[in-house]
Amino acid sequence: MQKKENKRVAIYIRVSTLDQAEEGYSLDMQEHTLRKWCSDRKYDVYELYADRGISGKDIEHRPELRRLLNDAKNRKFNVVLFWALSRFTRSVADLYTMMEKFQKWEIALISYTESFDTSTSMGRAMIGIVGVFAQLERELTSERVKANMEERAMQGKRTCNEIMGYDKKGKDSLKINDTEAVYVRFCFDEYLKRKNLLEVAAEARKRGFRGKRGGIPQAYTIETILTCPVYCGYNTFHGKPYKGNHEPIIDVATYNKVQRILYRQGKIVGAPRTKKLITISQ
Repeated sequence: MQKKENKRVAIYIRVSTLDQAEEGYSLDMQEHTLRKWCSDRKYDVYELYADRGISGKDIEHRPELRRLLNDAKNRKFNVVLFWALSRFTRSVADLYTMMEKFQKWEIALISYTESFDTSTSMGRAMIGIVGVFAQLERELTSERVKANMEERAMQGKRTCNEIMGYDKKGKDSLKINDTEAVYVRFCFDEYLKRKNLLEVAAEARKRGFRGKRGGIPQAYTIETILTCPVYCGYNTFHGKPYKGNHEPIIDVATYNKVQRILYRQGKIVGAPRTKKLITISQ
């Protein structure tokens, strides 16, 4: 009698940054539980694939899942075990694409918490249904995050993590970095005189200015500073300005004047701005 081939299992675990703060989703807990599941059934664990602090939105940004898919293609295991479908993928399109590949490679997908197994027809049907709800959950979460960010902006709270000229002040605001603010004011003052981004960048380099992370001034980095309403006291969300609760580095009149010149100069040289310029109504 031919000996039945033992199961070789690839364990996949993932937590996003948010999940790490939630009880029951730690990587250590997932790994321990899934390894025990394999041990109880006398399955061999081929490899552990762990994406840490990474969203489940897509495959592209998950190196360990990509490595798993490459090993699957080479038939290095015949089962993929994960904690829950939401840990594996929240994209219905990605789910169906991967299911087709795994079926072709004769590899079963097993969810520990949802108790389905794609080696059966019922399991394949169930994983599709669960996948639809996993994507719905992701989309609802995205909507909640967007609403929360808009509410923050309306309350004057910061909507960026890092910006030249400022340091973070607690969770919600910004405080002026005096050294970096000199560079910001230079950009606005110099552009009002020269009306040329290349010339401003060249002068900034000559004077030894550097970006927040040490970057050398270029025309596009000067433009990024000049088109940011944060410097006149306004945060932005989805291209809309909201009055911030931080101290401005320049006044609104100066900021608006620079926007008008940028727009006009772009038309003159035949290169209209691809980025929408935001002006502030007072």
